Amino acid sequence: MTAPQPITVDDIFALFRESEAERKAMYQSQQQAMHEFQQTMKESQQVWQESQQAWQQQFQQTMQESQQAWKQTVQESQQAWQESQQESQQAWRQAQQQAMEEHRRTVEREMAELRKVVADTNKKVGAISNRWGEFVENLVQPAVVRLLQAKGIQVHWTALNVVPEDRAIEIDILAENDTEIVAIEVKSFLEARDVKRFIKTLTNFKTIFPKYHNHKLYGAMAGIKVGTRAEVDVVEAGLFLIKPAGDSVTIVNNEHFQPNIW
Repeated sequence: MTAPQPITVDDIFALFRESEAERKAMYQSQQQAMHEFQQTMKESQQVWQESQQAWQQQFQQTMQESQQAWKQTVQESQQAWQESQQESQQAWRQAQQQAMEEHRRTVEREMAELRKVVADTNKKVGAISNRWGEFVENLVQPAVVRLLQAKGIQVHWTALNVVPEDRAIEIDILAENDTEIVAIEVKSFLEARDVKRFIKTLTNFKTIFPKYHNHKLYGAMAGIKVGTRAEVDVVEAGLFLIKPAGDSVTIVNNEHFQPNIW
């Protein structure tokens, strides 16, 4: 067995040189690794910045597209609303026109019905007027002279429907002589209000007919039908009351009646 060789100073320096070489190699390796790491970080940062820029560009583009799409949607909505409004207004106008047309037809129908009612009413009024005219002409006027003379008023002349020039009033029958005159109002249905109006007519008679200023003026009222109140008012006003009696007419005032003179 060979004895171990002693370690010399050269051996120690040789070992030291090897360790230093390894240390330098390791340092260079670390520097190289650090450099590579920094390069990688730099590249990563650049990639990140590029990604950020790309993301921002994409985001801005997306926002622009979204805003444009929103504006387009708003415009389309406004256009649709305007079209809807136009359609609604058109539909409303059509509905109004239809309603007006229907109203016009309804008014025309009602007017036709009203004209028919008026025509029927006119016929009925005409029949009543004819009856009234017959009552005046065939019954009252022929009997007036006889009836008044029986009451002591010696009239001898009569006239129908006497009116002044201004047509302010109309006297149905006027009976007179040289000093006396009797104004007679004839009604189909004699009411209390007719009595009041006729008294007013008698009050103004001589002003309207001044040629009778010096005549004694009497009043008489005749009616096919006479209301209860009207009958009382006629007598109380001092008017002769003429009513139908069979085929003729008669003065119904009692023997104690004193006529009023205007």
